[in-house]
Amino acid sequence: MFKRLILSLLILSSIHVYAQEKPYLGAEIRTIETFLYGKFEVRMKPAEASGIIYSFFTFYDEADFATSWNEIDIEVLGRYSNEVQFNAITGNHLMSEKRYVLPFNPHENFHDYAFTWTPQYIAWSVDGAEVYRLTGNAAVKMNHPQKLMMNIWPSSAVGWAGKIDVTKFPLEAGYDYVKYYTYQPASKDTFKLKWTDNFDKLDYGRWQLATHTFDTNECVFTPDNAVVEEGILKLKLTKPVDEEIVPLPTQFIESATCIPNRSKKYAMYIPVKVKFYAPMSRVYYNPEFFTVSEGVVKHVYFDVDRTYVILYVDGLDIRKIKTQKVFYKPASSDAEKFIQDVIIK
Repeated sequence: MFKRLILSLLILSSIHVYAQEKPYLGAEIRTIETFLYGKFEVRMKPAEASGIIYSFFTFYDEADFATSWNEIDIEVLGRYSNEVQFNAITGNHLMSEKRYVLPFNPHENFHDYAFTWTPQYIAWSVDGAEVYRLTGNAAVKMNHPQKLMMNIWPSSAVGWAGKIDVTKFPLEAGYDYVKYYTYQPASKDTFKLKWTDNFDKLDYGRWQLATHTFDTNECVFTPDNAVVEEGILKLKLTKPVDEEIVPLPTQFIESATCIPNRSKKYAMYIPVKVKFYAPMSRVYYNPEFFTVSEGVVKHVYFDVDRTYVILYVDGLDIRKIKTQKVFYKPASSDAEKFIQDVIIK
């Protein structure tokens, strides 16, 4: 699956002007909680349209994801009237893909899709019947805690997804419910139901709404396109209201500020909060890109929506704080234009 090599973007959703280099608006929802093993089940119905991906998956969403990839996928492609795709991605993006032919059209009615994840195997099922099981090294290496996610997005990978059929916009995927079962290998019931979300409302204590994009994804995710209507979570794919494409900013950092230290683990260091003008792309969001003029950055905390980082600095003299700077230098092919230094306040 073509994911997560994220590009830079800026969304000014409060005034409905989307600063982006993508022509469409999609939606992604993910849990606040992370999971290590279990059973994950969804009842969903995606729309039929070439070029569109509808998903239910888990993903390891930490800074080292690129070299420690962990992702388990259920994907329905809008181009096919009788297929679902399964995938397990580990390590340096090593994929274990499986295309499964369905005895029905997944776009016509709601159906149940699920996967069970254990230290020994990953198994996928459709309407309660197991249809594919993965064992071996790929299953064993699926060992990082992951968030549960769902999204809708148009892919530029024509060979995989087909050409994007804009004539069918707006589109949506309906999610009737999501269930999570804990993994209890020592129990009689190996998988025990922990919670069910019937989407009577959008539970912000459980879910977060995304505001990013990634390579081959021709949309930006916006919270406006994730809604609950009559007990169904609807993730929508639309065109911007004004369809205006605005250039990306040449600078990312808005400010750098010394803040009170509320961390027990890093209590011996000085925290500096670095705020961005907009949600930061993963391409430019790496702890090695941040240094300070005095002292050593010992740890970098990443905000889940990538709107800021907190640098925990050893050896920073707060008495001279207004003379100190945060230096930002990404190691990418176009890094020079993004190099920036900001005085710490």
